[in-house]
Amino acid sequence: MTDSTVNTEENLSAKEQYSLVIEKSDHLPAAKVVGEFVLDALINSSGESQKIRELREEIKTAISNADDDTAHSLMVELKTIKDEEKKNTAALAEISQKFSISQILASYSKDPAFEEIAYSLALQVLNKTQQALANPTKTKTPRNKTDKAPSDKGPRLANAYIISKGDESIELTLRMGRGATNLRQDAETFAFLGFTIADEDGKEVLVPPTFTDKVGAEHGAARSSIVRAIIEKTAFDGYSIVPKEAVE
Repeated sequence: MTDSTVNTEENLSAKEQYSLVIEKSDHLPAAKVVGEFVLDALINSSGESQKIRELREEIKTAISNADDDTAHSLMVELKTIKDEEKKNTAALAEISQKFSISQILASYSKDPAFEEIAYSLALQVLNKTQQALANPTKTKTPRNKTDKAPSDKGPRLANAYIISKGDESIELTLRMGRGATNLRQDAETFAFLGFTIADEDGKEVLVPPTFTDKVGAEHGAARSSIVRAIIEKTAFDGYSIVPKEAVE
C-alpha cells in the first residue's frame, strides 16, 4: 500500500473506512460478522423503542389473522407513538447542540437502562468472537499479486437464491439501488420468510424490521442480512438456501 493510499484512507470518515473494509477480501468473514453485529445493535436496533417493536409484532399477528379492525387500530396507535418520538428527537437534537456526545454518554453511564445496553452488547461481542475463534479459518499464505486464488476471498453473495422450507421453495433476488427499496415486488418471498410489508412515511418497510439470531442479537431485516443468516445458520431455523444458478 502506497503512502498516498494510506493518507487517503486516513482522511475518510470512520463510516467510509468501515465500508472499505467490509468490501475488501483481506478480512475474514467471521471478523466482518462481528463488525456488522455491532452496527446492528447500536444503529439499526436502537433506532426504535421497544414499544414500537412490540406494536409491529402485534400488527403482524393481526394481519396474519385477517383481523383488519385490530390491525388498523394498532397502526393508528403506532403512528401516534412515532409522532411523539419525532418530538422527542427534536428535543434531543437541541440537547446535542449544547453538549458533546462524550458528556451525554457520561451522564448516562450509571443509568440502569444504558448499562443493560452496554453490557448486552459487550456480551454478544464476546460470544461472536468466541464463535469466530472456535471455528478458525485457514490463514492465507503470502502470494505475489499475480498469484491470486479465489478461495482466499471472503464469500460473496450471488445475485439470486432459492430458499426452501419443507416442500416449499421460493426465489429471493438481491436487488441494488432503487430496486432494493421496492419491497412489494418480493412480497411473496418476504411472506414465506415471515415478514409483511407496510407503508411508513411514504416508504415501504418490513414488519418486523429486525430478526433475532441464535445468540439473541437483533439484525436489520434486509435481503442480504437474511441470506447471510440462512447460509451461516444463525437464524431462520428450518430454512435452507442455495444460489439460483446452482439449481438451473
